Formats: sequence, structure tokens, C-alpha cells
Amino acid sequence: MKLVACPKCHAHYDVADITDEAVRCPCGAIIPAKPPAAVDAAVKRCAACGALVADGEQVCSYCQAAVARDPAPAGPVCPECYARNPEGARHCTACGVAFLPQPIRRTADPLECPTCAGVHLAARSLGGLWVDECPMCLGLWAPGDVMDRLVERVRERRRRDGKPAAEHAHRERRAAWQAEVSYRRCPVCRGGMQRKNFGHRSGVVVDWCGSHGTWLDAHEMEDIAAFVLEGGLETAPAQGKEGTWNLPADPARTAAILAAEQLLADERARSNERTQQWTFGPGHPFKGIGDLIAEFLKR
Repeated sequence: MKLVACPKCHAHYDVADITDEAVRCPCGAIIPAKPPAAVDAAVKRCAACGALVADGEQVCSYCQAAVARDPAPAGPVCPECYARNPEGARHCTACGVAFLPQPIRRTADPLECPTCAGVHLAARSLGGLWVDECPMCLGLWAPGDVMDRLVERVRERRRRDGKPAAEHAHRERRAAWQAEVSYRRCPVCRGGMQRKNFGHRSGVVVDWCGSHGTWLDAHEMEDIAAFVLEGGLETAPAQGKEGTWNLPADPARTAAILAAEQLLADERARSNERTQQWTFGPGHPFKGIGDLIAEFLKR
């Protein structure tokens, strides 16, 4: 991991596999894709959680992780204070900043809203993470693993503060229920996205592209946060790797599931159309109960 930091918003980017000379931050800054030279610095923070550690302390008093005091040549260099860090460090051992590289945008062209045709998304910072918001429908595009990071922050809050008080629990859903099933296109690749019920039972159905990110309609992020704070992920069925809810990023599997779901939706539509038609005598189809009652009244 080779990190650079935006001088304006302090977002981090991993440029280890970048061949371009610079990366563009959503805030508008152009950042040279050249990590800073490392310097040796005293260990003052836990590499696992960023908490302060005392001189000579071997175990972090906050997270109980072993205090790493020997930086590795291949370890990450802090993009803020340039301190050399142990390999696998999640926080700088000198200044405590978290190493959370954000997805690098490959193009400066604005993304188009998957719901509002012709409307471009606008970049905004959500808790220090860059997302794209539609100014028309207020939907959010969370690129890469940003959705997982947002969820993990809510889970961390629950672990820290516990379950919300009874008066704040089980709040009413804010996001509008979808009147009909619709499959959106990924703003990046324009491929069909998969519909996923977050946490398997939250009732919040998001649109997910296994290669590029997650689309959330207006207020769905708030509904997901409420579900997580109430302990929904802790009581949900096993989902494999802890802390994640996405399926593996397998475009072929996603496309197959999407096609199967579309076939089922089409078949349900045809079935509903057939069940809504009755025939009362030859050549007299009825498309609803109102037509049937009207025919009886005429007899």
C-alpha cells in the first residue's frame, strides 16, 4: 500500500498500482501519484486502533492489540506525517490517522443518475468518505467498498454506545417503498445491477454492482443505519465474512442472477395478467372484478 493524501480534503488514495502521474480527488484537487519519502518517528499510537500508547506499553489498553514498535520497510508510509509504519498497520503509529484509501476515479466525467435520466451526480463527502448524490432524487452512489465502510462505522458506534434507547428504536422507515421492481444500471459500467435486501431481512433493497459500488435511494442509508444500530446484522443469518454483506465481486454470477430474476419477474407479470382475466361466456373477457360485477348487474 502506497498512500497519498489530498491537500484539500485529506482523503487518502492507494497509488501502488497507478500508472498515471496524478489522481483526481472529487474535491477538485489533483494529487501527484508519488508517495512521500518515509521518516522515522516515535511510536505514540496503536497501529490497530489509533489510540494513545504509553512508552514501554506492550498491549494497547483500548483494543488489547499488541503494540507494534518496529516499522517495516514494506509498511505503509503515513501520507499526513510521513512516518514509516509496521506492515499491516491500520493507523499511523505516530499521528494516529486511519489508513483508509478511497476508490480512485478513473475519469473526470460526471456520473449519470441510474434513476433520473440525464441528471448528473454531484460528489459530496459523507463522514470523510466520498460519495455521489443525485440533486433530483437525493439517491447516493457509494463507489467500491465505501458502503461497507459506512456500515462498519455504524457498527462501531453500536459496539461503543450499545443498543439505542427504546424511544429511538424501531423508528419508522423513511425510504419510499418501490411500487414495482426495477433494475437500475450501474453509473460506471452501465451494466445491470443486482437488487439486494440489506442484511437479508432489513427490507431495504439496494442496487449493487459487484465491480463498482452500491446505489441507495433517498433515505435508504438512514434506514440501514437504524437497522444496524438496532442489532439487525448481529441477529441476521450468517453471511460469511464478518463485517461484510456483499456477495463476491463476480460479474458473471451477478449477470446470471440478474437474468434469472428478470425471467421470474416477467413470468410473475404474465401470471398476474392471466389471473386477472375471466371469461363469462364465449368472447367476453373480463380484466377485473369491476367488469365482472357490471356484467352481473346487466343480467
